Amino acid sequence: MMNLQYIADKSGHTTAVQIQIPIEDWDLLKKKYKEFEEEENAATCLIPDWQIKLGKEELHNIASGNTILVEWEEARKQFKL
Repeated sequence: MMNLQYIADKSGHTTAVQIQIPIEDWDLLKKKYKEFEEEENAATCLIPDWQIKLGKEELHNIASGNTILVEWEEARKQFKL
């Protein structure tokens, strides 16, 4: 059985519906509609620690002026995109 929660604005107008679906029903829906599982997998994708570390280092380099930034159009030309 699904539990519904209606969300309303200050005027009392319903603006959204939140649904709680039992996991057994969710698993059945994922079998029937493959895009649900694909969406779930995409939402739970974790960024590895090493990649987060590299990103932070690059942001620090940019902020410190140690990285040369180019406009998108120039990068497209350089990489023939």
